[in-house]
Amino acid sequence: MICKEKILDKVIFINSSNANFSNDEKDLINDYYSLNFDLIKYQFENYQNSSATFCVNLSNACNLNCDYCFNDKKNGTSIDLDKIKKYLDTCFNYFPNKDKYFVDVSGKGEPLLFLDKILKIKEYCINISNRIGKEVLVSFVSNGTLLSTEIASVLQKNGILFGVSLDGNEYVHNLHRKTNKGEDTYQTIINNVKNIKNHEYVGAATTLTKDVFSLVDSIKELGEVFNTVGYKPARNCLEAFDSESINRWLVEYDRLTLFLLDECIKGNDKYIKILLNGDDYFGKFIKRILVGLKAHIRCDGGLSRVSLDDNDLVYICPSAFGNDDYVVGDINHIDYEKQRRIFDEQISKSNCGNCSVKYFCGGECLIEKRLVNGNNVLMCKYKKHLILLGMYFVLELVDKNYPMFVHIRQFAQSTLVRYQKDKELDKFLKEHPEYNFVEGKEIFDREYKKY
Repeated sequence: MICKEKILDKVIFINSSNANFSNDEKDLINDYYSLNFDLIKYQFENYQNSSATFCVNLSNACNLNCDYCFNDKKNGTSIDLDKIKKYLDTCFNYFPNKDKYFVDVSGKGEPLLFLDKILKIKEYCINISNRIGKEVLVSFVSNGTLLSTEIASVLQKNGILFGVSLDGNEYVHNLHRKTNKGEDTYQTIINNVKNIKNHEYVGAATTLTKDVFSLVDSIKELGEVFNTVGYKPARNCLEAFDSESINRWLVEYDRLTLFLLDECIKGNDKYIKILLNGDDYFGKFIKRILVGLKAHIRCDGGLSRVSLDDNDLVYICPSAFGNDDYVVGDINHIDYEKQRRIFDEQISKSNCGNCSVKYFCGGECLIEKRLVNGNNVLMCKYKKHLILLGMYFVLELVDKNYPMFVHIRQFAQSTLVRYQKDKELDKFLKEHPEYNFVEGKEIFDREYKKY
């Protein structure tokens, strides 16, 4: 079905069966029968991803009291290191053929309360990396309040990647994210990041609530400190979008899109790169549109990304902790049949019908679908609007500054290969067999000035 959509001042035609789009309907009519994803039956056996991510709920302990937090226990418990090692052994044995691996120890709480354990996990991953001859990156997101210069130096010296949580502007952030004593935290976090030697490698993860602020002002402000900013909506809590705030947020995204477009047309790629560089919600859609990447499933949760909770069970993602329907294994075993069921549920898109953007969206979050018995109407409205804005941005940039479009598309493609084998590194290691993997990578990174 060819759908006609209107966004800002532009009409866009979209083929709902494959997400091809154009501002000229004739382009789609001539191409209508070339590809129809609706007719293809995808099987889990054919699912492939170049990387795998193993998440660990390191601890539920935290020194903040965020009002939308899903962590309702905070009793200070932490998973035993031997169990984490066993879980990692299980995961690496079950996913043996990936190009690259990520171990995310963010968990429900504040990871930096357990810095020694993070360093021991990193040491274990170094041993694994040398054994399998592949890159294993340890990372986490911190609330940033404990991120002293000394701690940041230790993390960077050990090659551990980290980001911080910041919620928009200072007022909104301090409204929701206070210490257990009720103290504001925004300036503490900003100052901590500014004092980090290589703070350009630190990203900001920003949660959007029903308290609306200017996205343009925010990205300008955060762009002075961070090269990567990711805005994502709060889910399944009282502070999540409501029917009033969603419309105000869409207006802010309209303004952000026009700002990004104007900057790119003038030759300034700073702000669009800030969004494309990480895991921003809007940036993810723009990236897919730029490179023509179609999303057949919502995410890789439970498929090439699994998450260990403190009950020794492995879930599809941290949001699923405690939900028996989304258990895919335990520290000793990943269940293939349960993974297949998760894949089949994701690929079905039973609630998406003829939605014009379903193959850029990928469908609804499985946890969300279970909670509301279908698709979350507000989130569908939000995602569709962002995808249409992404199409608007690309079509306008092609028309107004084609060289910049090519440049931005190449940048978007470069962010995708981060999850694949580094061919230059692989060549360097083959030329220097005297080094083990980690030694060779350290020398390679130092030579090419990579962090």
